[in-house]
Amino acid sequence: MPDKTLIYSKQTGEPPIPLTVRINWLPDGKIKPVMYWTPDGSLYEVKHIYEDTFLAHLKDKDAGIRFKVHAVRIEAPETCTDHRFAHQETYLYFADNRFCERNIIDERYAHAGKEYITVTLDIFPDCDYKLVYFWVKGQCYKVEETVDIERRGSLNAGGIGIRHKVNVHPIDATDSKNSKLHEGLRRMAALYFEINKWFVSVKGPKSS
Repeated sequence: MPDKTLIYSKQTGEPPIPLTVRINWLPDGKIKPVMYWTPDGSLYEVKHIYEDTFLAHLKDKDAGIRFKVHAVRIEAPETCTDHRFAHQETYLYFADNRFCERNIIDERYAHAGKEYITVTLDIFPDCDYKLVYFWVKGQCYKVEETVDIERRGSLNAGGIGIRHKVNVHPIDATDSKNSKLHEGLRRMAALYFEINKWFVSVKGPKSS
């Protein structure tokens, strides 16, 4: 397997297949795959996660995490006429330590000005990524463009990590037909990735 292929699927006895995977990165630092694209352009939706295992617990010890999933193909290339592979049970590998960092930030970097959030990302086989959505106080925002990425903490909430300046607009996440419902309300936001969690800076409680 090429050294830089860090996101892939693999079944017993089969070679690894590089994937682009869409995940939800949850406020507690855990990740959940929701869909993935195979090299032929097929799109699979993850219907069930049977198990997740740190790669360090497997025979071939390494950094990262492995998911065993059941997925259903929801899009296929026009040339694809074989329906035998419409369902898949396979292993998804995230072979990179960013997905399994120890969660130490609650005690060391707790701050009233931080709100840890769910972020949806597309993760590519070489572990590059693209922000897609995030949720703050129940509102879903679609990321139109990532303007800047730099290593720095929040001026308000401190911390360490990577700041992402993004152009976003709020959407109705429950109605895909109206995903551009609030597109006129564009704004710039800053998301921070800190060890293994994402947060936004919010106004903390006023001191008495």
